[in-house]
Amino acid sequence: MPKRRFNVLQKKKVNCRRFVQSVAGLCQKSMEVPRAGFEPATTGLIVEKKRLKRDLEDFKLFCLAKLNLSMETAKHYVRRVRVFLENRNKITERDIQTYIYEAKQKYVPDYVSNIISAFKAYFRDYKGLKWMDGYKHPSGPLKIKEEIEREKVKRFIEAIDDIGVKCFALFLATSGLRKSEVWNLRKNDIDRELRAIIPNCHSGKTKRSGISFYNEEAEKALLEFEKSMNPWQSKSEKLLPISKMRLYYAWKRAKEKSGIHLKPKDLRDFFSQEMGKALIPDRFIDIFQGRAPKNVLAKHYTPQGIRMLKEIYDKANLKILKQ
Repeated sequence: MPKRRFNVLQKKKVNCRRFVQSVAGLCQKSMEVPRAGFEPATTGLIVEKKRLKRDLEDFKLFCLAKLNLSMETAKHYVRRVRVFLENRNKITERDIQTYIYEAKQKYVPDYVSNIISAFKAYFRDYKGLKWMDGYKHPSGPLKIKEEIEREKVKRFIEAIDDIGVKCFALFLATSGLRKSEVWNLRKNDIDRELRAIIPNCHSGKTKRSGISFYNEEAEKALLEFEKSMNPWQSKSEKLLPISKMRLYYAWKRAKEKSGIHLKPKDLRDFFSQEMGKALIPDRFIDIFQGRAPKNVLAKHYTPQGIRMLKEIYDKANLKILKQ
C-alpha cells in the first residue's frame, strides 16, 4: 500500500476515535450520577408563585373529578401541598425526601401518611412525575384505647346548654356516625318510625356510609330542637341546621362546665365500645359505623335487612342520660 494512502487512513482512524470519545464525554456530562442513599438526581420542578393559586385550584378539581375524592379530602390534600410549595422556588426529588424524613421525626405516623398521600396525588397523579413511586406509608405502634366511662359521657352531654348541639352529641354517641356524617344528615336520610339512618354524604372513594340507628333519647332531643327552630332552620333540608361556630362554643362551654374533655370522635368510639360490651358482633358494628364493604351493605339495604339490623341494634339497649 502506498505510504501516502496509509497515512490518510491512519488520520481517519484517529479522527474517528476522537469523535467517539468526545461524544461519550458529552453523554457522561449530561447524565446525572446517582447519589448514595437517594434516587438518581432529576431535574427540578419550577414553582411559579404567580400561578401557584391557580395550579392548586386545578389540582383540587383534578382530585374531585379524576381521583374521585371527597371535597373534604381534596381540600386537605391542597393544604398539605401548599405548605410544602409556598416558600420554595424550585422542587427536586431530594427536597421531597428530606421533607418527608423530617416530618417523620416530628409528627405521628398518621400525619406523615397523609402527607405522602397528598404528595402522591399531586406529584405523581397530577404532575405525572415518578418522584413518589416506592413510598411506603408508615405504621405506628398499636394503641390501646382507654375505656370511655358512660358516666362521663352523661355528665358532658347534660352540661351542653344548646339543645341543637345536645341533639348533635346524642346522635354521635348513639349512632356511631362520624362528625361530618351527622353534620351533613338530611331529613330524608332518616326513617323516623324505625329511627334508622342511611347517610348519603360520601361521594369519594376514601370513606363510605353505613346503616345505623339512634335511640329514644336522641329522638326526644330532636323533637325538642325542632320546636325551637326558627323559620329559616325549619325550611332547611339538613336535619340539624346549626352553624359550626354555634357547635364550637357550645361544646367548649360544656367542657368548662363539666370538667370533661371529650371530642366528637370520642363519642363515636364510645358507641363502638358500648356495642362491643353488649356482645354485638364486629361485623354489625362495622355496618353501623360505615366500615363494611359495599357488597355487605347492599345485602342490608332492603326493608327486611334494615329491620333485622334494628333488632340487633336494640339488643344493645344503648342509653346515656338514663342509667
